[in-house]
Amino acid sequence: MRTAAIPCTCRAAEAGPSTAPTRSHSLDELAEFLTLLREEAGSPSFSTIVRRISSARAARGVPAEERTPGRITVYDCFRSGRRRLDVELLADIVQALGADPGPWRDAYRTAAGSPPFRPAFRQPDPTPGPHPAG
Repeated sequence: MRTAAIPCTCRAAEAGPSTAPTRSHSLDELAEFLTLLREEAGSPSFSTIVRRISSARAARGVPAEERTPGRITVYDCFRSGRRRLDVELLADIVQALGADPGPWRDAYRTAAGSPPFRPAFRQPDPTPGPHPAG
């Protein structure tokens, strides 16, 4: 039996920036934000989220064999204890819940511990140090 794609008519789409993490210090914290977003979206089942992702990927031209993530894979994104996460799947989940995935990608980069920019060349310290006794 085929099921029709279920459009997202959730409150999260109306909620704006309050549903997006401004930054996350860990993947566990990001999972907590994702759970809150799901609740704000009316707590759709993981199967419903998978169907929405599959429909969105089909619309983007993703091949049929690659467009439907496993329901457990989607469920795992909401669990704590993760050491990594597929950022594209995260973006698809967020979009399926009616929110803008952009801020979530940024929060993921922070939570995943992307190294901060460090210049290759370090300027010498301009403060004079102690002079050796001569």
